Amino acid sequence: MDLSAMHWLMRILIIIHINAAVCQPQAGQKRTAYAHWAETPVVVDGQLNELAWSAAKPISSFIQQSPNEGHPASEQTVVRILFNGQKLYIGFECFDSQPSQIVANEMKRDGMLWQNDNVYLLIDPYGGKRSGFFFRTNALGAQADSAVTDGGHRVNGSWDCVWESVGHRHDQGWTVEIAIPFDQLRFRQADSMVWGINFGRNIMRTNESSQWMLVPRNESWPGTYRPVYAGRLVGLEGIQSPAHLSFKPYAIGGLTDHLAQEKPLLLNAGLDTKYGISPNLTLDLTVNTDFAQVEADREEVNLTRFSLYFPEKREFFLEGSGRFTFGADGGEMAPPLNLFYSRRIGLYQGRKVPILGGGKMTGKVGPYSLGLLNLITVQTEFSSAASTGNGDDQPDNSVPMTNFSVIRVQRDILSQSNLGLILTNRQGGGSDYQRNGGLDLALRLHDRWRINGLVAGSLEGQQSQSGLAWHLAHHWSNDWLHWTTSFLDIGPDFTSDLGFVRRRDIRAFSSDLSLTWRPNKYQIRSLDAQWHQGYLLNHQNQGLGSEAQIAIGLNLDSGDGGGIDFSLSEDVVEESFSVGEIEVPADTYQMQTFSLQAMSAGRRPLAMGGDISLGDYYQGRMVGFGLDSKWRMTHQLSLDLRYNRNQIRVDDQRFEANVVGARLNFSLNTRFFIKLYTQWNDARQYANLNFLLRYIYRPGSDFYLVYDRRMKTADGWQTEGWTLLTKLTYYTSL
Repeated sequence: MDLSAMHWLMRILIIIHINAAVCQPQAGQKRTAYAHWAETPVVVDGQLNELAWSAAKPISSFIQQSPNEGHPASEQTVVRILFNGQKLYIGFECFDSQPSQIVANEMKRDGMLWQNDNVYLLIDPYGGKRSGFFFRTNALGAQADSAVTDGGHRVNGSWDCVWESVGHRHDQGWTVEIAIPFDQLRFRQADSMVWGINFGRNIMRTNESSQWMLVPRNESWPGTYRPVYAGRLVGLEGIQSPAHLSFKPYAIGGLTDHLAQEKPLLLNAGLDTKYGISPNLTLDLTVNTDFAQVEADREEVNLTRFSLYFPEKREFFLEGSGRFTFGADGGEMAPPLNLFYSRRIGLYQGRKVPILGGGKMTGKVGPYSLGLLNLITVQTEFSSAASTGNGDDQPDNSVPMTNFSVIRVQRDILSQSNLGLILTNRQGGGSDYQRNGGLDLALRLHDRWRINGLVAGSLEGQQSQSGLAWHLAHHWSNDWLHWTTSFLDIGPDFTSDLGFVRRRDIRAFSSDLSLTWRPNKYQIRSLDAQWHQGYLLNHQNQGLGSEAQIAIGLNLDSGDGGGIDFSLSEDVVEESFSVGEIEVPADTYQMQTFSLQAMSAGRRPLAMGGDISLGDYYQGRMVGFGLDSKWRMTHQLSLDLRYNRNQIRVDDQRFEANVVGARLNFSLNTRFFIKLYTQWNDARQYANLNFLLRYIYRPGSDFYLVYDRRMKTADGWQTEGWTLLTKLTYYTSL
């Protein structure tokens, strides 16, 4: 398919969806919740027995999203809202006709609470249906929270709020109390405010989801993060947004035995500061930033000739990260284009580069959303003896002192759309710089229809070259149909040192169609059929590859499910590459692959998921197998196991890769956690053992005890280095 044909196809699809979208219904009639001033103190203990709760107006009449959309919830849920000058209080009463069947076995902070009976709360303090804060808890009072941006299409699950939640089980169900300080939220200060709000509940034994403001079934669980489906919260009067200034210093002490370290004794200190410039705008400053408690990356085997994409785990970069997002959608694990990939800062070839300091400012000023970031890393010398952290040794090299800057601005337009700008700069001194700039547009002309587009340019000083990239996509869905089409163009000279570019000199077209049938019998919750078609060209319009994939999925009322898929692909390998001892020569390859997946419901004490795939691998054959399991022995103790195996055969050559991961979790309560994590990757002949103890001794303040051991397994299990340290943080606010 040539480029002109693609352009005509895009025009036709847009016209089709304009006609289809205008016929679809908008979100349902808004409901109103009332917040009541707490005349007496509220003790957060999970029991709604204070007099203030009885004075608050109850909120009930939850509606099923699944399995029977629009029907009343099978069990009654009652919510009450209180507030005073410092905090917002929410009380949930979750009645249950079978209280002995309540699933409550997760206590870890930001754990898999969706696999328990749980309730959640979405708050949109601006009332603009574009951003918000999401809180989830269970009968044990465990906490999970997220920051929501881009109308709920981007969710930062690693955002951490300082809040309280306590659960209590009884013979009629369970209750939970939540307290959220106003200084943890951002809102427009006024004498009388109207916020967006929604509540939800999940009952695991029946696999039922319900909300106060119904989220359409076709939106499934991602729709619960969308503020467009929120109701109105009124009654918040006389609240003065606190002049928020907080400090979080840290201190580290420990020992290390690593070839890259000249001194065995580790002593360090630093400071993070947060200042509320306004109720909507926050400044974060950091000095000598440290991420010692961050878990190692999940081990993967790269069977492609392109770089792997690893998610960010460091707290400073995660908070407010949605404000900096700019790129083409393509799945969280492998976006084809991303102009700001925070792992480029403070990491070099998998090794840590110390961050001297810097800051970022995020928030909203009128219709403008802002994200500004500036950080400096110190000059660092690496020797060939130092491990990269991903198991590969590197030659001697030096990373100079470098400045990283990002400016991100978005302007609200229409009711749910925005227009944005991004500028990034990596400055190493003199002509050693690389810069990007771009514009993006997100149009939501209808509740079911989205159009996204961007154009970006690059400028590289030392190479004196520039490049261009652009992307256009649209998404349309209803209860039984999801349809996405996209076109991505990345020029041959396009670069992004602060971003992630999977491949250059490409023109990629793709279309995805998904059909869902809900028979409501035979214990079948839904049947899904999916089709994917993609084409890849270079800028001379020469074919680089294509893919066609068909998949069928089955979901049962119990939460169990499975699926099969079959794909036909063509890949033009322009330069040979190697996987282990196997070399893939430059050529054009046609490949067929088949895979089968199965999973059990996550609510079960022993939950498992597995997949097996087989088919062509360029000039050879490949068999892949994966297994993930979680065994919740008690609500305090659980074990996660993961095993992946890939085997490739080409003539008489064979490549085998095994990855094993195990994580033992113990939660004494919702503030004290222990984790033992080990990984082994025989393809890289690398193993890692990590022990972490975390004690939240007061809200926002932590004590960590960390032990990490790295091993090479080429000639027996030889220790490459170890680290033992303690880290103490102390959170205080004014």
